[in-house]
Amino acid sequence: MSLESAVRKTIEYAHNFQSHINKNEIIKRLISKRIYPKNEIEKEIAKLNWKNKKNKWGKTKLAKAKKISPLIKNRFKEILFMGISGSVATAHPKKNDDIDMFIITKANTLWKNRLRLRWWIFTNKIPHRKFNQTESKDQFCFNLWLDENYLEIPKTKQKLKNAIDLVSLKPLINNNRTYEKLLIANNWAAKFVATPYKAKMSNIKFLITNEKQKTNKFEQIINYLYFWPQYLYMRPRISKEKVNPYQAFFHR
Repeated sequence: MSLESAVRKTIEYAHNFQSHINKNEIIKRLISKRIYPKNEIEKEIAKLNWKNKKNKWGKTKLAKAKKISPLIKNRFKEILFMGISGSVATAHPKKNDDIDMFIITKANTLWKNRLRLRWWIFTNKIPHRKFNQTESKDQFCFNLWLDENYLEIPKTKQKLKNAIDLVSLKPLINNNRTYEKLLIANNWAAKFVATPYKAKMSNIKFLITNEKQKTNKFEQIINYLYFWPQYLYMRPRISKEKVNPYQAFFHR
């Protein structure tokens, strides 16, 4: 694929989601297996006489996410990473979009923390999207959950959309360099967005390994005890969602 085709494909893909991405976002989300220098991409965009359009709602939704993140960080010590994904992460949400959140927990604590977090946002009357319900304006949607020992996105979900979501993530909480470990674990994304993925990886300045954290049988049992009641509650309404003791993808 030529650079011209890559730029046009990136713009067209965004249009599929009713998004008019700006010049900077084209570079950050360039769809291509090849790696291109930034200056070459900028020249190609200039040929199109591309004009940026301001998004009216991106900053407001981003501010709401940033406001809630310190509260979660202080209360939920086993949440290692929380980031904004979806349309808000790409800075081009629509007025009625919700705010998608991506969470990574310490090993064998995913379902305990999901239950605790849901109870906390419920008792504090924080607008949030419930399982299997349609999105609503400015609701928080905690729709992606990973255990720190299972950071690789499943093979069935290693597609263009999730590759773009990965390189578009906006970290709000990042303990133990969990965000960097997430990037390393998902190098398959380079097959779709090689330039943005390389740019993200170039920012990693320390040697980071993805060795699994040691756990014990008791911790595993506790995780399963939290998992099964929640899973059985959701099971009748699960369609394309992927849910297991160590990963939960509530988006379709």
